[in-house]
Amino acid sequence: MRPGFIDTLAAWCVVPYDDRERTPRERADVLAALGIDALAWDWRDEHVEQFGEQLDALAERSLALAAIWAPTAPTHGGDGMVSPALERQVREASGRNLRPQLWACAEFGAPGPAPTDGDPRAYATLLEPVARLADEVGMQLALYNHLGWLGEPDNQLRVLEELARRGYKNTGIVYMQHHGHAHVDDFPAMWGRVQHRVVALGLNGTRDGAHWGNGKVLPYGHGPRDLELARIIEASGWHGLTTVLGHTMDDIEARLSDDLEGLDWIARALAARIPEPRWPH
Repeated sequence: MRPGFIDTLAAWCVVPYDDRERTPRERADVLAALGIDALAWDWRDEHVEQFGEQLDALAERSLALAAIWAPTAPTHGGDGMVSPALERQVREASGRNLRPQLWACAEFGAPGPAPTDGDPRAYATLLEPVARLADEVGMQLALYNHLGWLGEPDNQLRVLEELARRGYKNTGIVYMQHHGHAHVDDFPAMWGRVQHRVVALGLNGTRDGAHWGNGKVLPYGHGPRDLELARIIEASGWHGLTTVLGHTMDDIEARLSDDLEGLDWIARALAARIPEPRWPH
């Protein structure tokens, strides 16, 4: 059973984080067996050669390619760039008439503020090359809340506004709950400000104080705030691409199964309107 806010359910962080190192076809078999609709393609350089085979395996099992991880690396001049590996994969997907979202970030939460912090124009410049590529192939650019200044949804809105002024309007936000523990207490207000730009939602167990370190990645449905947040999302009317997470460097089939069990419980709790569980915080 799934909550009504899920249109497509995709698996995320299952390529580089699987200690079984499954082949593309084995990976697709896992998704199909679990009843997951799509793959969001997280990759490292060693996986680029697998991409074509992965697309074949997804198509053979009637699974979709929901997204491609599209980080933008700063150059010495301060402009971003599209790596050859990313461009190769985007163009291969486009050549097969696939239109996945491109999930982009421009930093990885390094210690200390980046020189671009607080300046949406500077971040728009870093992201413009991947925005241009997305426009060229008819894909949607979505900013991923991956830590740092640009990981804050309110700041992402400012960057999206600057990109729109430059003509890039097919854009949105990917909101990952495993990067959002610090937002839990303010979630109703924050979600109200950004939900109209959220094009993908990543589910994860949520609890106070887990923004860094142990407990950041939890099976969905096992966090003390999960049902509360799910009710807010459902009541908001948002629906769209939603992911379950395999990010723990062990067997992704087991981790996705944990998430799906929790997702089923959340869906049943929403439907039955049961009270919030009395978890210790």
